[in-house]
Amino acid sequence: MRWGLVIALVGCASGGPPGQQDVDGSVTPPLVDGAPATCGEPGQLPCAAIHVSKSGLDTNSGSDTAPMKTISAAITRASSVAPVLPVFVQAGVYEETVRMSAGVDLYGGFDATWQRPAGSETVIDGGSPALRFESIAVATKLDRLTVKSADATTSGSSSIAISITSSSAIELIDVDIEAGIGADGSGGSDGGVGNPGLPGNAGNPGVERSSSFGCDNRARPAGGTPGTSTCGRSGGAGGQPGVGDLGTPDGVGDPGDFGVGNTPRGAGAGGIGLTGGTGTGGANGNTGTDGAAGLSAGTFGVGIYNPSGGGNGTIGGNANGGGGGGGGGGGVDDCDSTGSSGGGGGAGGCGGGLGIGGGGGGGSFGVIAFDSTVAIKTSTITASRGGDGGSGGDGGTGGTGGTAGAGGAYGGPSEQNDGGMGGPGGKGGNGGRGGHGGGGGGGPSASIVCAGTTSITVPQSMLSPGTGGMGGSSLGKAGQQGASTASIGCAFF
Repeated sequence: MRWGLVIALVGCASGGPPGQQDVDGSVTPPLVDGAPATCGEPGQLPCAAIHVSKSGLDTNSGSDTAPMKTISAAITRASSVAPVLPVFVQAGVYEETVRMSAGVDLYGGFDATWQRPAGSETVIDGGSPALRFESIAVATKLDRLTVKSADATTSGSSSIAISITSSSAIELIDVDIEAGIGADGSGGSDGGVGNPGLPGNAGNPGVERSSSFGCDNRARPAGGTPGTSTCGRSGGAGGQPGVGDLGTPDGVGDPGDFGVGNTPRGAGAGGIGLTGGTGTGGANGNTGTDGAAGLSAGTFGVGIYNPSGGGNGTIGGNANGGGGGGGGGGGVDDCDSTGSSGGGGGAGGCGGGLGIGGGGGGGSFGVIAFDSTVAIKTSTITASRGGDGGSGGDGGTGGTGGTAGAGGAYGGPSEQNDGGMGGPGGKGGNGGRGGHGGGGGGGPSASIVCAGTTSITVPQSMLSPGTGGMGGSSLGKAGQQGASTASIGCAFF
């Protein structure tokens, strides 16, 4: 504490050299017996301060003759004494990101002799945010400074010059605020192609099937096996053939099986020597739903902006399997025989993968205030360009349906004889295309953002927004262009 008191006394003794200007631009009276004639009154500079110069050292005391080098170190020093001291900063560009401390006022615009002539500019050129107030509950101000935030570089990130969160009695006086450019949103990835359905297999040839003397009594041929798919959309099996004069009517064949999705099957042959019915082709899968477009502005949290990305599409619908073909009618010439069996239905193709939505573009914001009370006086707040939204990914193509299995081949005159031919199965449907991802919303450009329970006044200040970023492209729904506005969520009074 003793050291801090020395700093305060040194600052007071040297804080007002002849010709030094006051806060309002007037000149401090010359020193009288080593002390300023007037200081510390409303409209005047404080009597004591920690001093900062580009040529200083952070190990210095912070007096006007031994200034510190960085603003951040000076704020730490100024907040360590009781009562806290203000910080005086000479003209120049200070490439640092600054966090304010409760009650530590920051004054810029001083020249090498600690006067404040017109045109003497102190610039804080920092990251994003370049300067922040956090949880400050006592009067704290910036006076005659320029605050610039860097262009954002990470996909979808924003450039914020000043962030004020959960703070009250914050004043910005004669401050030039310049936000950088928001970063573009990332592009969404394309959906994968759906897996294909496998083909149905052909039916089996007819055979002689009789217990009579001199005849062969072979097993009744099985129907053609159906195609399968990784998404479970199998076709229907082919029907078995009829035998001789068995059944009602004689020689009637069995119908094929339904394909997955209840695809109609081929009817069995209606009698001796007749051909089985053809299985119906499976229905194609439904097209996936396209993702929503990103909006012109996203949402704001505690000192952050959440970009408005495009929505993801949905997966394409799986197709139905083809119906199995009907079995051929039996034969009766010489020995009884079977017809050939029906072919298996092809499997339905699987739906295409979903397209991922494009990321929203980052914004450009001069001031974002959250749950805070702020007065911005005789200042300029300039936002730059918002980042472009990322493009939405394309929905994947649906998998092709499996081909139909043919009806069984003719077994020959010595086997099938006059037995009928099995019907072919139906082709599997094609999987539906996946939905396209929506384009990301362009990043907004706003001079001031008020979020939460923020109250801001802006007397005699100029608000200049930039251009909102372009919305991301999409084969479905393109993103909206980012907003360009003086303020978002603010009610000035």
